[in-house]
Amino acid sequence: MAALTVQGQRKGFASKRERSRLFFYLGMFAIPLIQFAIFYWVANFNSILISFQKYEANTDGLGYTAVWVGLTNFKKAWSILFSKDVGEMVGFSLIFYGCNLFIVTPLALIFSFYIAKNYRFSGFFRVMLYLPCVLSAVVLTILYKYVVTDVYRYLVSAFGGGNVAGLLDGTKETQFKTILFYNLWLAYGTNTMLYTGAMTDINPSIIEAAKVDGAGPVRQFIHIYVPMIWPTLVTFIVTGMAGLFVEQMQLYSFFGGGGSNLFSTFGYYFYTQSVGSNLYVAEGSKYLSYPELSALGVLITLFLIPVVLTVRKLLTKYGPSVD
Repeated sequence: MAALTVQGQRKGFASKRERSRLFFYLGMFAIPLIQFAIFYWVANFNSILISFQKYEANTDGLGYTAVWVGLTNFKKAWSILFSKDVGEMVGFSLIFYGCNLFIVTPLALIFSFYIAKNYRFSGFFRVMLYLPCVLSAVVLTILYKYVVTDVYRYLVSAFGGGNVAGLLDGTKETQFKTILFYNLWLAYGTNTMLYTGAMTDINPSIIEAAKVDGAGPVRQFIHIYVPMIWPTLVTFIVTGMAGLFVEQMQLYSFFGGGGSNLFSTFGYYFYTQSVGSNLYVAEGSKYLSYPELSALGVLITLFLIPVVLTVRKLLTKYGPSVD
């Protein structure tokens, strides 16, 4: 009888401890889930809702009144989205994405393979590529801006080139190439580090088996390393495509909102519009109102979702297989 009582007490204690653990786990999961629900679902639902509204100032001068206007905001957003200026902005983002995809990505994959194989100086290169990730992006931008303006002018003058404008003070083409190089340099370091991490997670026994079968470094890279990290590569390709309309190319860090830049991306345009916008914007203002910006965001989302999902499906289906 005493044994049964002790066993029951132990069982009750164990169940109580399990319930405590369950409540702890639920509490830990509840925090990120609540944040996700508030800052993603609620925020996006509110954005969709106000895209069908218009805010008018009250006659007493206190506050605004939301008025349902149907697709009016979408008509204006549609005209903006397919305007010549926006087409040029998206074109700059496409050039950056294309250079990142077809130049930076292959180079990053090759160099990641070099580091993952622990070839000579691989540890040094790993540290050097990680250093830009330690510094703030704003600090790096300021340093680069100083180099391509003041340092560049000083070096040209020192070697007898006379007084010239800084690379960021030149033509639109020069300014774009200068900032493009900076963004590709940052993307190269980040991509290399992430691809290296994915490659080092590959089971060493697979590599050893390939060596036994006579596979050299090139065949290992093509038939083992790339297929094994293909899901990571697909993620980068898809997220890069999804970010075409939000890519700023660090323009705000370079120029702020002053408009001294000679070119723009849609991401920079959208951000500066958001900073200068409000619920109610007077007629003729250079800024869009929040409802118009929300409608523009909804149109971009509706355009990108099928494109991104289709590309992801094709890459997953027809990409290299580990089999």
